[in-house]
Amino acid sequence: MMVEEGRRRSVASAFMFVALTLAIGACENQSTAPGTPTPTAAVRTSPSPAAASPRPSASPDAGRVAMTKFVSLVTSATFAYQATFTGESRHTVDILPISKGLLQVSGDNVRVQATFRFRTGTRVAVEHRSVGGKDWLRYGSEPWKRLTAFGPANSMAAFAAVHAAQDVTYVGPVKTGGKTLYEVSIASAVVHPIMIPAVNLSEVAVTDSKLALRIDGEGRPVSGTGRITGRGRVSGQLQEIVIDVKLTFVKVGQKVTITAP
Repeated sequence: MMVEEGRRRSVASAFMFVALTLAIGACENQSTAPGTPTPTAAVRTSPSPAAASPRPSASPDAGRVAMTKFVSLVTSATFAYQATFTGESRHTVDILPISKGLLQVSGDNVRVQATFRFRTGTRVAVEHRSVGGKDWLRYGSEPWKRLTAFGPANSMAAFAAVHAAQDVTYVGPVKTGGKTLYEVSIASAVVHPIMIPAVNLSEVAVTDSKLALRIDGEGRPVSGTGRITGRGRVSGQLQEIVIDVKLTFVKVGQKVTITAP
């Protein structure tokens, strides 16, 4: 009897083990059964660019706005202004200080006056006028001389080379006298070498020119420092000529009257 009882217990234990094994297998099969999606972690998505709030556009640079106004101002057919200047004309063997410089411009008409001083102390006042497409020049008290080969390309108006924005290079803001001005760079030959009162000087020409100009927030010219590089023959010998000038602009936008001599 005891043997039979032990056999029954062994069979019962084996049956329970098999049942438990099947139950565990069923749970495992249920968790990985085909067709049942496996849970995944939620994916965080960023808002689309269209949903983002638009950034405010940056305000235009004040200096570039001033430059745009400057171009519009000086390219006007009726723009008029005056400027005073001083400087010097440097040659291979001599330097001539320039004083009492005056530049007057009304549209395409131009008047330039300047006094050159030689090492001997002699001063010679020179004046140039361009009116209605015709040009004249006078040295000291000599009679006016007509310049037939001196055309618009040789204009001594400060802004004759400015026709559009691409003719102006913006440099940046400048603090002066408690005010903010803006510097631009342009080509400008306010004193042509033909103005130099030397009897042995001939075949003059401008080879390069640059004016570092300061303008205000409305584009009006205030002051400038210019360099005109040229060449000419002194007693037949070809030499380089460099003319430096410092300008102060006055009566910008006011009426200027320039007449033929």
